[in-house]
Amino acid sequence: MAYTEFRAAPAGRDFSMEGFLRLPLKVVYEIIRLAGDRDKRVANIHSISTARLAGIVISIAKSFGGDKGSETPIDQLLPFPLNEEANQHLLESKEVLKKLIAQRKLPISVIAALNKVITT
Repeated sequence: MAYTEFRAAPAGRDFSMEGFLRLPLKVVYEIIRLAGDRDKRVANIHSISTARLAGIVISIAKSFGGDKGSETPIDQLLPFPLNEEANQHLLESKEVLKKLIAQRKLPISVIAALNKVITT
C-alpha cells in the first residue's frame, strides 16, 4: 500500500521498485504526506465554485427563515479545512458523535445519516 501511494505522488513517479526499497523511511513518509497535502489543496481548489454556490443557497435559505445574519464563510464549505484549528474542531465533533452513538443517545435514523461523516 505504501508503494502505491508513493507512486501516486508526483515525486514518486520516477522511482522504480528497487529505488523505492533503497529510500529511507523518512523520505518515503514525507513524500506521501506532502502528496496528501497537495491532494487536499487540489480538492479545495476544485471545490471553490461549488462552495460559493452552496453559500448562496444557504444565504437564501436563511433569508426565507427570517435570519438576516452574516454569510457562511466559504472555508467552512470546502471538503478539507484550510487551517489546523478548523480541523481540530471537526475531530472533536467526530469524537463527541462517536461517544453519543456508543451511549445509544441518538436515534437509529440519525446514526445512519451520520455514518458517512463519522467514518471518513
